[in-house]
Amino acid sequence: MTQLSKKQSAPQDGSRRIGRPTQNDTKRRSETLIGVATDFFVEHGFSGTTIEAIAQAANMGKQAVYTRFTDKESLFSAVIQKLKEQAVFEQMPSDDGSPVAEGLRRRIHAIFIDATGPQSVTVSKLAMREGHRFPELVPLLVEGTTERYTRPLAAYLEARHKAGDVRAIDAMQVAAMALDLILSEVSRTAFIDIPAPAPDVEGISHRIAELILRGIAAD
Repeated sequence: MTQLSKKQSAPQDGSRRIGRPTQNDTKRRSETLIGVATDFFVEHGFSGTTIEAIAQAANMGKQAVYTRFTDKESLFSAVIQKLKEQAVFEQMPSDDGSPVAEGLRRRIHAIFIDATGPQSVTVSKLAMREGHRFPELVPLLVEGTTERYTRPLAAYLEARHKAGDVRAIDAMQVAAMALDLILSEVSRTAFIDIPAPAPDVEGISHRIAELILRGIAAD
């Protein structure tokens, strides 16, 4: 190509040519699409959600959605997969040396905050709404609860037993009972869609910790 032809082919206004979307652009648009789809499925359910509505809310053409996902089922499956991949609850150390009353309260408080976070609430609502249609949602909810909360709390109770603060117990069973108390409060706030104020969360955490310790504290 001659120098003249190069100049002729360049944009005259100094602007860059608009080429194909980069890999990062494509990934970002897909993530936006899945995020919008998640909100729609939570709010309207699978049956009440349409590809057209999702595409419009994501500022995409319907055909662009179908290029990425063949149908609504595959888009919903992508939503579930994304939820599986997101970061899990960060465990506190199993033994941080603090008094058991304080350590247990702080862990219960951390679980409550995490369980009322956007990801946890989304999984819970989807499982309750669409668990019959997509059975993989139920294990995501149940296994997630065990791995994120019950096992770390049980590890803490076992550590405090070794330290002499807690009597011999079935740590997993006690942790599961504590989770039942926490999640009953979480469900109440999730159903009314009004987050509990911070002082209320502190009070709830303290009461649950006090109740648990009453039954397991060493004499």
